[in-house]
Amino acid sequence: CYLYRRIRSIFARTKHWKDYDPFFRQKEDTFKSSFNAIIEIAKRIDELVYIPKLHADNEKTDTRRIIFHELVQISLWGNSTDLSLLTNLSNDDIKKLQDLGTKKLEELEKNILANDLEKAWNYLSENRFELYADLVLSDWLIQSGYAREVHLHAKKIPWFVSDTTQNDFNWLLQTLQSEDFFSSATEIERSFLKKFSNRLQSHVADSRLILTSDYFWTSPYAYWHLAEQAPDLYADLCTSNLVIFKGDLNYRKLVYDCKWKTTIPFNEAIGPLASMKGSPPILALRTNKADVIVGLEEGIEERLTVNEKDWMYSGKYA
Repeated sequence: CYLYRRIRSIFARTKHWKDYDPFFRQKEDTFKSSFNAIIEIAKRIDELVYIPKLHADNEKTDTRRIIFHELVQISLWGNSTDLSLLTNLSNDDIKKLQDLGTKKLEELEKNILANDLEKAWNYLSENRFELYADLVLSDWLIQSGYAREVHLHAKKIPWFVSDTTQNDFNWLLQTLQSEDFFSSATEIERSFLKKFSNRLQSHVADSRLILTSDYFWTSPYAYWHLAEQAPDLYADLCTSNLVIFKGDLNYRKLVYDCKWKTTIPFNEAIGPLASMKGSPPILALRTNKADVIVGLEEGIEERLTVNEKDWMYSGKYA
């Protein structure tokens, strides 16, 4: 964080470069290179809402559960996600969806070592590419009625290359409408992107999709200090039915970036965010890129260490 703060301070002290994002070109290139996945998801997003409506009442919830698991994994793994489940969500395959989905999810989730997605789903039921994937999940939650509002917390300043600012959000909505950005896209493919962008802009206009930001997210504080250092932000989070943290840095700040025993429960490692009265339910999505890991069952660390010395930081597991 210190390095990125230093980079930011260099630009902030200039007259003409103070609003410059040194990561923008890399974000743009990464988004463009994800063209195939972006188009595929844009084609399927309407079906993800429509298909469950064709099922009998006793099947709708399970169908939506499968879709929820898949969309969260797209958000978790980014453009390395296997999209084969989504591409099978067609009317022709509707009778096979539940069996196909369950088997496919078991395969996709085998590398998620601490997996509480089912708990998150049960809670919901009762109560750039990464940015694009997050917006797909947000759109589905709103359209399916599982969320009245989705609040996205952006960074106040350009931060890590994978982090989103207000400018990134605006750029993405404009780019999905562009005739030129994806030069190889067909007219039909562009129409899918525009339709998705129009729906997102409608969510924004209706205050169902709300972008906010706070300097706390780029401060040096671990999230144990959120309530004392950013009381208004903490109070806002406490009004949420579910708070989703994404990425390695957020995960490490949640657990104070300590070398915990890997079997320490997640709720213990996040300290006040779990123990303070009124704290919101938290779901952390993170691929393992540092040796800070909690919430594993006994024996998992020993089993993986035998054959994969770098399993904690290779990005293969979550």
